[in-house]
Amino acid sequence: MRNPPDTGSASVSGATASEMTLVAESDNARSAVVAAPGWAARGLAEMVDAGLLDPGIRHVVVGDEPVERGEAAGVQVLWRYHLPPERLRRCLDEFPDLKWVHSDYVGVEELPLRELAERGIVLSNGAGIAARPMAEWVVLAILSAAKQLPRFVRQSDAGIWEVGDTQAELNGAVVLMLGLGAVGTLASAMLAAFGVEVRGCTRRPRTEIPPGVARLVVGENWRRELGEADYVVCALPLTAQTTNMLDGPAFRAMKAGATVINVARGALIDDDALIASLESGHLGGAVLDAFRQEPVADGHRLWGRSDVLALPHVTWSSDHTLDDFKWRFAAQLRRWLSGGAPADLVDLYAGY
Repeated sequence: MRNPPDTGSASVSGATASEMTLVAESDNARSAVVAAPGWAARGLAEMVDAGLLDPGIRHVVVGDEPVERGEAAGVQVLWRYHLPPERLRRCLDEFPDLKWVHSDYVGVEELPLRELAERGIVLSNGAGIAARPMAEWVVLAILSAAKQLPRFVRQSDAGIWEVGDTQAELNGAVVLMLGLGAVGTLASAMLAAFGVEVRGCTRRPRTEIPPGVARLVVGENWRRELGEADYVVCALPLTAQTTNMLDGPAFRAMKAGATVINVARGALIDDDALIASLESGHLGGAVLDAFRQEPVADGHRLWGRSDVLALPHVTWSSDHTLDDFKWRFAAQLRRWLSGGAPADLVDLYAGY
């Protein structure tokens, strides 16, 4: 098991002025009542054993059946910890005193953001918690595409000796990084060692350019860069504005032979437009870790394509991620109990 990190140095990122006024009613850990799924009991026990939480913390179990009114009274904190979105939605009715929800995942588009905002309940997420394994997958996907690794794996399995076309080098290649959150920023820094030119796309201007990023592309200007990018990486949240952002016009504007990599959300990409671009031979390939429907249905047109590597939404996975969920929540709860606002608060109106 990974050792718990120092939980005293977490910083608040993206918090609004109103969110920063959030203060727990007590700084005594013995008064904390946390609602969470039954399987969170082990995680809470490990936090207590590590000395990060007081043994007096009370766990109200969220199961399939509604939580009894007496048990629900006084619950101000809900730890999602793999709780399905629909069950979380029902919790809003069951816990009238709820003030803060912590979700371990980065994506929050399936959660009842409007209802949370209307109730004045704040939401924190797991921003950056799986950035390293996901960034490593971005690098691996780019290398795999350049070196035609999927083709060689298939040939090896079939016992075929075929050199095929020449392979690409990364030095001088252009990567269009759609999103410079924790994943996009770390992947850009990793790619610097390969001599890659990363053009990082952000919604708003920034005063500093992250390491490994050659230049920033702001707002809708990313579309102008598509014709020069060898690799287009989706590493940004799913919102009303980003849904289907890689559509037919975007694929047609891409450089011939370009590779698309998606480690974010499936609905960022128009599947029909992607398949049409692949079938026409314009797009070189795609590495996809997220899909509109998961698992991907049998017979889906993205299955079985030699130019598509379909992953089972696994780029977040590492030996540390699940442990880090627990330590992140422990740090967040300690902030709450000491009268501070949780870190990594979600803008409920922007959707991330």
